[in-house]
Amino acid sequence: MRIQFVLAALSIAVAVSSCGPVKYSSSENLNLKSVGEYAFIEPVSDVLYYDRKNKPVYDIELSDEAAALVTSIVSSQRYPFSKVIHMDYDGEDREIRRWIQNIGSVSTSRLNRVRVPDELLDVIDRSGHRYGVVIFSSGYIRSREAIRYEETQEAIGNVLGAAIDAIVSKKDKDKDDGKKSTYEPYSNPENKTPYDCNMYCVVIDSESDGIIHYIHPLPFLEKDPLNGRDMETMLNRLLRDFWE
Repeated sequence: MRIQFVLAALSIAVAVSSCGPVKYSSSENLNLKSVGEYAFIEPVSDVLYYDRKNKPVYDIELSDEAAALVTSIVSSQRYPFSKVIHMDYDGEDREIRRWIQNIGSVSTSRLNRVRVPDELLDVIDRSGHRYGVVIFSSGYIRSREAIRYEETQEAIGNVLGAAIDAIVSKKDKDKDDGKKSTYEPYSNPENKTPYDCNMYCVVIDSESDGIIHYIHPLPFLEKDPLNGRDMETMLNRLLRDFWE
């Protein structure tokens, strides 16, 4: 189920990348820089790993590593965030994790009606802050073996396709119907892309119990979710409203 979720999120990101950033604010006058310090909720990351046969597998260790990298980068910058508030996403905070994962699939026109889990509101309130920040990232890493496997499959398919087309073309020529070969070699670059990443940020007001800001800057195509430089570039774009 989680594999389909990550792939769907990345597909949506690709589909709307030409439209620019997806953004929502509860008020046109909202100024994130004037709020003060935000409660920084531990980020959530979902990373898939494409195995030697180019099949996606949800990788818990890579997901945790990606989330830790986001935490490290954000904590080292001068964003107005508190120290990270650690969560038990595999235990009692599992429902909060699920909410964070799913919020990116909600249209901006409905974000003002989204119910924030009471447990998450309590976490923000106990931190002594009114506002909390949540960052979610998802992506995949394709192994070299997976890329070679895909190239081999394409090569085999193209050889067979060309052979079949040659046989059909010869039969047509024998019939003297004037038809020419229409075969074109197949290639799908997306199946050989080594990595991709998707990221969004949500700001929650614990007093109004709602989302006051959502930003999903696009595109983040061909960014490695485990590469520090790539992730820092993405986070600077994602969080620019907090400091620009």
